[in-house]
Amino acid sequence: MNRREFLIGMAGAMCAGSLRLAHAQTVQGLKDAYAKDFLIGSALGGHLPNSYNAKELALITTHFNAATPEVCMKPRPMQPKEGTWRFADADAYVDFCQKNSIVAFGHTLMWHEDCPDWFFEDGKTTASRKLVLERLRNHIQTILLRYKGRIRGWDVVNEAISDSSKDYFRKTKWLETIGDDHVYQAFKFAHEADPGMQLQYNDYSIEREPKRSKTIKLLKELKSKGIPVTAVGIQGHWQLDNVPFTDLEKAINEFSALDIKVMISELDMDVLPRRSPTTPASAPAKTQPATPELLKRQADQYAKLFAIFYKHRGVITRVAFWGIDDAHTWLNNWPTRGRYNHPLLFDRNGNPKPAYDAVIRIPQGG
Repeated sequence: MNRREFLIGMAGAMCAGSLRLAHAQTVQGLKDAYAKDFLIGSALGGHLPNSYNAKELALITTHFNAATPEVCMKPRPMQPKEGTWRFADADAYVDFCQKNSIVAFGHTLMWHEDCPDWFFEDGKTTASRKLVLERLRNHIQTILLRYKGRIRGWDVVNEAISDSSKDYFRKTKWLETIGDDHVYQAFKFAHEADPGMQLQYNDYSIEREPKRSKTIKLLKELKSKGIPVTAVGIQGHWQLDNVPFTDLEKAINEFSALDIKVMISELDMDVLPRRSPTTPASAPAKTQPATPELLKRQADQYAKLFAIFYKHRGVITRVAFWGIDDAHTWLNNWPTRGRYNHPLLFDRNGNPKPAYDAVIRIPQGG
């Protein structure tokens, strides 16, 4: 290569690099595109900010103005043994949000999973209703008072509604030891601890029957007892080609008729087949390459979702993804480990996918 060819090649490379840099600098933040409509959130994990590299941190601060702690505020991580508190990760989460102008939400105070058994035990016997309520009150109020004024709203109760058409509540140790008012008691304790806190009920499939009607019943009961429920969180763990668009819009309308706001609290779109009950445990995890055709279908369905969200922007206050990109999604390891999934708007390198382009256009008229 002579000097002239070298200089031409260098100039071309510099030009291409400048174009890539310009593109990176002009990628519009999701939070900015929807700044007048609703918060755009993400689940954040680990000990912040150490859990993410510099590029991932930039993606978070560019695109999200709300956050949910993925694990650290659930009952077991917060208080694995009675009186033994683990605040480090939760403190780091709240500090990170405050330093980066991100609205922090709490998740979750009562859940049947990731909850230690000591809540329900008294020696070798089952704890009495009175003892379980005392422990629940102390757990909830200790946490809420610690973060009072630093967290906007809490998923007070998570996934208490039964999937069964015949049962109202899920059969859990909370139901067994406290009784049918266990959800009410959790909300009451939270409201007592921080009367200004936004109180949320969070669950999956509550946009569909039979859970939608039961959720409406629960919300009405709470409000009739003086609990100021602020919002209901529709999780939104949907599957490609099986997104319940019609049911979702109906649910938004029916929840808002109760004078309750709606949050899409854990959004992703699984593109892989899920293990059926008859699949052998030894079967390899399902994988599927992110082909252009698959990514286009995903983009089209995300666009349809966000068109619904945007239409109901007076009711919906937050749309939160469950993870920041395809490298940080629980769907890589659920329902089986080792899945190579593509459920979010950014790929494993944090680069925008066609779904991002489709979503960003919605406020601009599609």
